[in-house]
Amino acid sequence: MVCEAMSRKVVHPQHNHTVITVSPLTRLPKLIQDRIPGLTVINFSIPGELYRDSPDYPKLAKLINESAADIILTLPHVLDNLVQHGLCCDSIKWFQSTSAGAEELFHAFPKPPDHMVFTRMGEGFGGFMAEYVLGQIISREHYFPQMAEYQRQKVWSRSKFIQKRSLASLTIGILGTGAIGIKIAEASRAFGMTVKGLARTMKESIMPHFDVILQNQDLPKFLAGCDYVCSVLPSTVETKGMLSGDVLKACEEKKTIFINVGRGDVIDEASVFKALNMGWIGGAILDAIDKEPLPADSPLWTHPDVVITPHISGPVTTDKIAKVFDSNYKNFLKGEEMDYVVDWQRKY
Repeated sequence: MVCEAMSRKVVHPQHNHTVITVSPLTRLPKLIQDRIPGLTVINFSIPGELYRDSPDYPKLAKLINESAADIILTLPHVLDNLVQHGLCCDSIKWFQSTSAGAEELFHAFPKPPDHMVFTRMGEGFGGFMAEYVLGQIISREHYFPQMAEYQRQKVWSRSKFIQKRSLASLTIGILGTGAIGIKIAEASRAFGMTVKGLARTMKESIMPHFDVILQNQDLPKFLAGCDYVCSVLPSTVETKGMLSGDVLKACEEKKTIFINVGRGDVIDEASVFKALNMGWIGGAILDAIDKEPLPADSPLWTHPDVVITPHISGPVTTDKIAKVFDSNYKNFLKGEEMDYVVDWQRKY
């Protein structure tokens, strides 16, 4: 979907714009100015942990209001907080997110303002996330965590590690066949894995890195045939809770390992714990969780078959953000359709 404001092809004067960046990425303003000489860029630094409830938001909103900026570059939850604390968006023409997710935008703006276009990061994650997924699979299949524990205990024993599974004998199912899913499929195929994809709709184009692609209505069949299932799904009305309840019972025969590098709300924490304790899945590798940060009293922290990482499988680089912004800025100036426009109907 293209926002109405962009469908009218509004041409903007070159460099007659002010960009506000709200980010811990200290190199970002200079990278943007190096790519777009003459563009005014004002940076407001925020801590690397990007806290949700900061006493600085009202002050920051006031400063942005006084800046006469018409472009904002930050994370969706930061924009949401700024709006809740008094940011006036009447003069803002374009919001460029520094992440792929967009959930908080729909809280800040239940309906997209006619005068604004919202774009997100749609590239730059796939390579990192493919490395993360394959790294976790290799680590598990080759017993790397157990070997590290043996080393700490000064134990020399091979018997536990002899029975290994080659990746070439395994099947991975990827929930989501977009750019990130394709990268993971490509890396998996490089190790000889059989690759299945699950897509919302059938693709018209050939997808050479997938052996088979099924649709959402085939989810039980899809799950049943996989040694690993990896979700890269965004958070949408269709995907929320998609794997919750007893859905993962379909994994019982193969004791599938569940990996989540997409959005956490594809399955709730209780459902993950149930699937583990019922023996439906053989383990869970969770980079994304329904409630983040994961509460300290969650049983997932200490479950022997669970790996927890703090939503870091696909960090976007400063250079990639600057590249995407530069490309979209050129389209913005010419009034042409921009890349990765947020779709308010699909909520992504």
